Amino acid sequence: MERGEEDEGGPSGPHPRPAAAKAEPLSLEELLRKKEAERAAQARPVFMSKKAREEAALARRAEEAAAARARNAAVRAALAGPAHDDGPRPEDRERERRPLSNKEREVQAHKEERERERELELIKQQYLGTNKQKKKVLKATERFKFVFDWDAKEDTSRDLNPLYQNLHEANLLFGRGFRAGIDRREQKKAAAGQEAELLRSLRSRTGARESVADRERDETRAADADRYEGRDMAVDSHWSEKSREEMTERDWRIFREDFSIGYKGTNVPMPLRNWEEANFPEPLRKAVERAGYAKPSPIQMAAIPLGMQQRDVIGIAETGSGKTAAFVLPMLQYIMRQPKMLGNPEVEAEGPYAVVLAPTREL
Repeated sequence: MERGEEDEGGPSGPHPRPAAAKAEPLSLEELLRKKEAERAAQARPVFMSKKAREEAALARRAEEAAAARARNAAVRAALAGPAHDDGPRPEDRERERRPLSNKEREVQAHKEERERERELELIKQQYLGTNKQKKKVLKATERFKFVFDWDAKEDTSRDLNPLYQNLHEANLLFGRGFRAGIDRREQKKAAAGQEAELLRSLRSRTGARESVADRERDETRAADADRYEGRDMAVDSHWSEKSREEMTERDWRIFREDFSIGYKGTNVPMPLRNWEEANFPEPLRKAVERAGYAKPSPIQMAAIPLGMQQRDVIGIAETGSGKTAAFVLPMLQYIMRQPKMLGNPEVEAEGPYAVVLAPTREL
């Protein structure tokens, strides 16, 4: 017996039975590693699209709203219902059985729609932010700076009277009644239309009827306004086609702007337009023609009249613009009017008629 038992189940038998594997508990290190991995997975940011964030926010908001409604309903039921209420009242059952009217359904639907819009707006403000108007930050120097103009936001008269919104444009009461730079025909048409509308409103206010003569007068006024007059089409000639005596202040201003001529000073003579206006002596004029100067340059136009008046001039112009000739020509004209020095000891004793100082690199 002992031998047989030993052969069946003993370790020394020819066919030993395999032992069942026991589940060993996790060690402390493995538990810590598992918790650290879960914590890292939860801390890792997960990308969610804008639509997914809005849907999650709507669902969370809906859950909160449902929970709040349930709490409010429970509180209202506890406050309104009697303590010994054993069941629904007959009038409550009748109210629940009675169908809602169209007006009540519309009111309820409108109320629910407003609730949903309010919830959606709160969600958008929470997750998307609000467009707050940034307040302009003023510098310390601008904060105490005196402001001469009113800000448009400070105008409180807009809400007082509608006349402030619809301003009436008054007609001009000086000159010919026209604005410069605007087509005269358009101005006359607008004035004729405004006058006809004013007469029409006066007739309707007084109850007078429009006669045939009034209608013909309005048509004649409109036809006259639609037609250009002779002075409307008159175009002044160009300054180059005028003589020096016909030049106006406007023509001189246009001339100076065309050649970029500017002055600083008082009682400045008008510039030259051509060599004939300089009135040079005949030898000097022929010398200018032989030199090939077809017309004076801008610096010569401005400086030669000043030099002929023997006034001090400081001329500023670019290189190669003819500055030397601008002061040499008036100097030569002055010298040609003086008596000759050779053979006249008294004149020679007074010194030269002109002195030219120039840098060495210029000569």
